[in-house]
Amino acid sequence: MSSQGLLGIIWHDRYLEISFSHPMIRDFSKRRIREFIELARQRLQFLEIRPEPATEEDLLRIHAREYVTKLKEVSKLPYVGFLDEGDTVHYPGIFEDVLLVLGATKTALKYSEFLDYVYNPLGGFHHATYGRALGFCPVNDVAFGALELLRRGAKVAIVDVDAHHGNGLVDYLYDKPALKINVFAYDGRFFPGTGKPEERGIGEGEGFNYNVGLPLGSGDDAFEVALGLLQKVEEFDPTHIIVVAGVDGHKDDELKSLNLTCNSYNLLGLKVARLSRVTGAKVIGYGGGGYGRMSAECMVAFLEGLKGIRNRTEIPTETSKEIMDKVKGLVELFSKGLI
Repeated sequence: MSSQGLLGIIWHDRYLEISFSHPMIRDFSKRRIREFIELARQRLQFLEIRPEPATEEDLLRIHAREYVTKLKEVSKLPYVGFLDEGDTVHYPGIFEDVLLVLGATKTALKYSEFLDYVYNPLGGFHHATYGRALGFCPVNDVAFGALELLRRGAKVAIVDVDAHHGNGLVDYLYDKPALKINVFAYDGRFFPGTGKPEERGIGEGEGFNYNVGLPLGSGDDAFEVALGLLQKVEEFDPTHIIVVAGVDGHKDDELKSLNLTCNSYNLLGLKVARLSRVTGAKVIGYGGGGYGRMSAECMVAFLEGLKGIRNRTEIPTETSKEIMDKVKGLVELFSKGLI
């Protein structure tokens, strides 16, 4: 039986209790996940998939042994603390939650063999590096999935539109022949401060990394221009498209940086679905960041786009001519191979 258009959502009730975010916004993270699954069950048809935890050996394939040992140790402590400089929390039992998050990626890879779209709303922890946690990310589940697909001989394209540049993910794949299109808020200081346009990759990865930093305050129209680079995905002709569909670029997000509406995430879904049809690529999506009252709505809008449903429920936001000219200029330079 054809699986065209079928969507699977990775879900575990434990998701309702997991948040690695700073204590000041942990409640927003948990509310987003709760509201997401409620909206998804109301508005979407999908296969609900229960993830199986990964093993410690899996974790050691993506992170340093010293760091994994640290995770195990802090997981036994009877109090909440920080794994990094004050962003990513640890708490009693965090090690088991990290294994569940990583296991969700393993489950997504398995189900992507016979579903067109598999989505993990809690995943997308793209800041963690080989030896440390960073930016609410104690594990890099996205890099784990991408590297595993590459190991299997897959041709992988990554589209990361989280408002924060996925520095850890880029580091893991910087010398790998995986296409990486990163669209994020950038002024050189906004966390994590990485993502210069001239950083194009090295070795086998040279020319495969695109950093499309949007000036702070960019709206829906600027985001749509940036998505013009998705033409590179079609040219690349991947077998798999990994999407970090972080929705923290919404104008009402608590960590405000961009001026997007849910319309932008719906458009992203529509464009990724088209790429999947044209190339035959399977899509593995992650919820990424999102810390506002509209986060869950934007997540569902993205999935509706994947399913071919247009959702334009908010008034589109517009960007100043100065910013638009910058974005158009950057995309044009990338398109013409001048960077």
